[in-house]
Amino acid sequence: MTETAITQLLSQAAQGQAGAQDRLIAAVVQRLELMAGREMAAGNRGGLHGLTMEPRMLAHDALLKILERPLDFENRRHFFSYASKVMSRCLIDYQRKRLAQKRGGDRFQVTLSELSTDISFDLLDVPKVLKELEALDERKAELVGLRVFWGASMEEIADILDISLSTAERDWRFTRQWLARRLDADHNRMSS
Repeated sequence: MTETAITQLLSQAAQGQAGAQDRLIAAVVQRLELMAGREMAAGNRGGLHGLTMEPRMLAHDALLKILERPLDFENRRHFFSYASKVMSRCLIDYQRKRLAQKRGGDRFQVTLSELSTDISFDLLDVPKVLKELEALDERKAELVGLRVFWGASMEEIADILDISLSTAERDWRFTRQWLARRLDADHNRMSS
């Protein structure tokens, strides 16, 4: 579905038009399920094994949270950026509950392949580090959400953020290195 069509559905749903929410859900649920699958795999050492929650459940949980207090989204970019944050919070809550049930409540270590293959960090550190990045550069934080959680290609990101492909790629290289250093530093500090 085109950006214009999704933006129109978002506007219609915010205005409370009959059936708009159902049409919006149908238009975005598949993309949200893909985002959820990527996010869950990244937070579970690269796979979905051992999880009792499925990507579909995470996507639908996030949709319910988003729709229980409808916001007036500017466009699909704003919607998917917000949805990735909601899913991230839902997944972190799920992981916290899961870890609390384990004896000893060990901290869960993950490697995010989109960032780096040679660092390890605690999933619970990710929201704090992303907030720091958002305070430094909102566009780069949005790029991370689109790339890591939404799974967008660099071409899609450039289009959504309305920047050139070379700028998107340069921002991604910088942001990847910044996040890897920042997350690795937190992990090393906690391990010491």
